[in-house]
Amino acid sequence: MVRRCAFGLLVLLLLLAGCQQRAPIDLEALKGRALAGDASAFRELIELLAFSERQLNDKVYPLIIELGEPAIPFLLAEVNTTDRIRREHVIAALGTLKVAQGVEPIGRVLGDRSLQRRYVAAWALGEIGDPRGIPFLLPALADENSEVQRYAVRALIKFNREAVAPLLAFLETASVQAVSGAVRALGDIGDPRALPALLQRAGGPSRQEVLHALGKLKDPRAEAVLIDGLNDADWQSRMNAAMSLGALGGPAAALALEKAVEDEVLVVREWAARSLEMISGRHVEYRNEQGEYVLPYNIYH
Repeated sequence: MVRRCAFGLLVLLLLLAGCQQRAPIDLEALKGRALAGDASAFRELIELLAFSERQLNDKVYPLIIELGEPAIPFLLAEVNTTDRIRREHVIAALGTLKVAQGVEPIGRVLGDRSLQRRYVAAWALGEIGDPRGIPFLLPALADENSEVQRYAVRALIKFNREAVAPLLAFLETASVQAVSGAVRALGDIGDPRALPALLQRAGGPSRQEVLHALGKLKDPRAEAVLIDGLNDADWQSRMNAAMSLGALGGPAAALALEKAVEDEVLVVREWAARSLEMISGRHVEYRNEQGEYVLPYNIYH
């Protein structure tokens, strides 16, 4: 009797599973209806973004991008959906289509720390490129999620000089964690307005990032700070200082790099040799792990 009941339950579960299988979907037909202005077709396509079985949403996503502007109102209506997979695809689509109307709702998603994989929102704000997205990205530099931080930095870099003034104002009250991200963004943007703020923080907890960013600004006024960095107790700070001096150093930097070529850490020695070559115009050897003096790999600074 027990076996019969168990068998019957198994059959029932299999029947239910069969009923729940999604019927074949004619995406081309849905696309055609959408092109004809059928609102329900747009809604169905966006609903399908939640389904990853057999990579269905990966097939639907490019169709929505191809439909373009007519799909925007339907995408905007789903930014706050509770379905995580659909939300990510919707936000990505708004970013790809550079929808300025999406900045505020996407920004709110980025700020909701209860949501997972919010880095997609930071990416989308960078793709959209509307300056109204910058105030949403700045707090994300202090996010506990490292992916969110990383994508926020990348997005701010995309804004280029438009982000410099907001970043500099943000630095005045930012946490240590957020300062590191802001400094990385300012370094990659390379605007000279950032120099005083970077020099001011060269002795602080974000010293590694500052020494690296100063090299990207390529301003000779940073030379003394970078030379001092060659004597830092932290080898990563010494490495960043050696790396940066090649882009802006003069005779004083060359003299300091001559000593750094004999640093106890291999990567510091290699970067010192590479930067010294950039300044002096002559080949400079450094001591490798085997104790042999060799030329550094020829890579771009």
